[in-house]
Amino acid sequence: MPCQPRNRGGRIDALIRQPADRDPDWAEVAWLTDSAAHRADTREANRTMSDDVAMPRSHAKRDRRSLKRRLEVLKLPVLPLTHHGYLEPTDRSEWPDEPEAVGVGPEGMAYAVWRHSRDARRKQVTSHVGGSDIATAVEVKSDLRVWFVQSLPEGRLLLAAARRSDGAAPNAEVWSDGGELLLTGDLGDAIEELMTTPAGSVWVGYFDEALGGSGPQGHGLARFTPDLSPDWLYPINAGLPPVFDCYTLNVHAERAYICPYTDFHLISIADGKAVDLGVAPHRSAHGLLMRGGEGAFLGGWGPEYDLVTPIRITREGVETFGSQCRIVMPDGTEAQGLRYTFRGDTLHAFHRGTWYVVTLNDLFAANARG
Repeated sequence: MPCQPRNRGGRIDALIRQPADRDPDWAEVAWLTDSAAHRADTREANRTMSDDVAMPRSHAKRDRRSLKRRLEVLKLPVLPLTHHGYLEPTDRSEWPDEPEAVGVGPEGMAYAVWRHSRDARRKQVTSHVGGSDIATAVEVKSDLRVWFVQSLPEGRLLLAAARRSDGAAPNAEVWSDGGELLLTGDLGDAIEELMTTPAGSVWVGYFDEALGGSGPQGHGLARFTPDLSPDWLYPINAGLPPVFDCYTLNVHAERAYICPYTDFHLISIADGKAVDLGVAPHRSAHGLLMRGGEGAFLGGWGPEYDLVTPIRITREGVETFGSQCRIVMPDGTEAQGLRYTFRGDTLHAFHRGTWYVVTLNDLFAANARG
């Protein structure tokens, strides 16, 4: 996930980190009192604790049920992330902070945007293929508060901000591989997810605050051309579930998948046509992996932030198969404070400058081992 414009429950900072193989105790769920738990979790928690258990009204009862669910999740098998590489700028004395934005392009390379120590307009964009080497580095000057970075054909780079107020400057810029500003564009306000395709299309999913605006963001999901002009909008009143909040976006080749709030149907979009694949068997996931007719949801509200739910597409719809598990760090500690990107069958996770991955093959192998 690109660097998100607002936290999901799986991205709140943990108060402590405990090995996955120790018995769960009260300390392991102290994060329940964290004031940073964001409103999307509260919103969904107030709707439902699960598909068949109503959420109690009082905060105390809600927290007790959250604690109970967290302890259940902690007993599940674990799926460790695998270390894949490091993200570094060319000179730490000039670019000392954590990356302002990270993303994974359609070719599988990771991109990071670094802000200069003395001039916030100066930004360095680096690309990485894994390991510790820097593949490319280019410096640009931009006033954007960059939240998304993606690659485009011919070595171009797309930088975008998550927010855009009325009358403000465009919130997206396309740069050459030599650091020349080629064009700017307006991708709309309240961007939740942004990914490009090998052909240069730009898929943009929006969170619920976009619904009050006009233009592409009012559709919840839009596709833009390489020159940042909208060329497809998610249909409204066309018999498809509405996109009030694009909780998940997975882009592989030219196809996109979403599972939006509030109906949580898995929807596939290709060749300008959206197809409803059915109701998701797990609500409020913030990530999705897909490969053909198989996939997995990652996360859920609050205590399910690291939950992995395998799925498959059948004639009857979307079904779970195999066993649920939970994502952990390579050393078995809690997977907290990560930035996620979901590309096809691969989850890319970033913590500061460290790059981790896990694939559907890893998940299915873990299921096979029991």
